[in-house]
Amino acid sequence: EKTKTHVFKGLGLLLTNISFWIILIYFAVPSLPGWGVKNWLPTLFAENLGIDMSKAGPLSTITIATSSFIGVIAGGILSDRWVQKNLRGRIYTSAIGLTLTIPALILIGYGHSLFHIIGAAFSFGVGFGMFDANNMPILCQFVSRKYRATAYGLMNMVGVFAGAFITDLLGKSTDKGNLGKDFAMLAGIVLIALLIQLTLLKPTTNDFTE
Repeated sequence: EKTKTHVFKGLGLLLTNISFWIILIYFAVPSLPGWGVKNWLPTLFAENLGIDMSKAGPLSTITIATSSFIGVIAGGILSDRWVQKNLRGRIYTSAIGLTLTIPALILIGYGHSLFHIIGAAFSFGVGFGMFDANNMPILCQFVSRKYRATAYGLMNMVGVFAGAFITDLLGKSTDKGNLGKDFAMLAGIVLIALLIQLTLLKPTTNDFTE
């Protein structure tokens, strides 16, 4: 009974925390292009570059995996240093990452040369890696350590739901021949998330406690 009370208390505190809702939205929105790129980039590579899927799959996967690794490392180091001087350092680092994904999504959608598409995919991977590396550290600035696992679990659940939604939507888009255009439109959604993040997330500490 006591455990049940603690669970509901934790959920209650999270769901009445405005900052958590903002984090949830800004985490879920970039998950849309994140999952879209993971699931549909090989198809887009094959269509826009006119190459076989056997080549498009490995090419897109290697590009995204390598660039995301670079983004995670760079985003982690930059964020850890920046937050020592400015409490919004992690938020700014994450924002830089999201900013990189906006032109990348437009180029991924409309680029038709190998240089443009590979460059755009690389930029997206670096940016998304910087964003990804800072989600939990930003959460720690607004949620007590007692409820962080619950909070991150909710964030991941919302992210997976967003992934399922966008994967289905881009599948229908592919059937209609609009995959590139719809990829580019995702840039606008990311811009909204970026503005929400920069405007509303104002941490007062690096490690939130009740």
